[in-house]
Amino acid sequence: MNDHRPAQPSHNAIDFPVRVGCPLCRRDLHVESDRILCDPSCERSDCPRAFDLEDGFPNLIIGERFEDDSSDELLGGEENNSSYTVNNYWVPRFSEVRTASGQKLRVLSLGCGAGMEIDMLRDAGFDAVGIDNGNRTRVWSRRTHKNALLMANGMHLPFDDETFDVAFCGCVFPHVGVVGDSFKVSDRYWQDRLAVASEMTRVVKRGGSIFVSSPNRLFPVDLFHGRPIGSYKPPINPPWRPFLLSRRDYARLFKEAGCQGPAKAMSIKGYWGFCRTRTSLLGRLMSIPVKTLFALGSSGATSFLRSSPLLPWIVVRITR
Repeated sequence: MNDHRPAQPSHNAIDFPVRVGCPLCRRDLHVESDRILCDPSCERSDCPRAFDLEDGFPNLIIGERFEDDSSDELLGGEENNSSYTVNNYWVPRFSEVRTASGQKLRVLSLGCGAGMEIDMLRDAGFDAVGIDNGNRTRVWSRRTHKNALLMANGMHLPFDDETFDVAFCGCVFPHVGVVGDSFKVSDRYWQDRLAVASEMTRVVKRGGSIFVSSPNRLFPVDLFHGRPIGSYKPPINPPWRPFLLSRRDYARLFKEAGCQGPAKAMSIKGYWGFCRTRTSLLGRLMSIPVKTLFALGSSGATSFLRSSPLLPWIVVRITR
């Protein structure tokens, strides 16, 4: 059954699959006309007291919005890639996770972009919701499950402690603590990334799972950033540059955030469908060595290579 946000919200709490509170004080929020108001009993001086509805979606972003590219061409490619990854990677991974109560797995996608993955995960039987604070939210009106999407910053999640069984994100952490949408990190990049890791840890149940994925900092080139659409020449990636992260970086980050379990590098089988490279002969030829590398990270026999400098992409699972 499709779920749609009411066209004219009344004096109610936000219509969302899980409780949504103020991202700073986490007190109750109420919708009044085109505004979202924090509980008047809040005493935090930094609480904005009121938030906006943007195109019908709650905008609970604290701080600056992420100015990412949201061109039609890029979004079209993202939706194709997201469809492949959800079907071939996230649905099988999440199906392996069981809740103690036997109820639907409650999943948070942090940085869900165009929101396609939320539609697909909910249609696959997961109680999934998504947040984003970038420009890709402009296409959320296309989505079927609109009431499972809201705008928020990963450093200030508007959810209660231990709300989710699983939280995951794809290539979010490299873009936290950077100057604009660039490779250059700020002086606060580690603190900012720790703030996101801490919030993810807070909202996941004890014993739950956090999945993070991104290009591998140890791999000598970055196949996923810094090249225009249609180009197959990736930029050099010095392994000492902190823009990207390694498995050990994620392990340290989430240990500092309070996770007690290990940070395990997962198989990347089924993660990338190389959808864009299929559209041209050159793309298909150039993707052959990359697909070979991905095969190394997909086999159980080569699991020891999953976080090594030989692999361009890593997926890390951290136990809360």
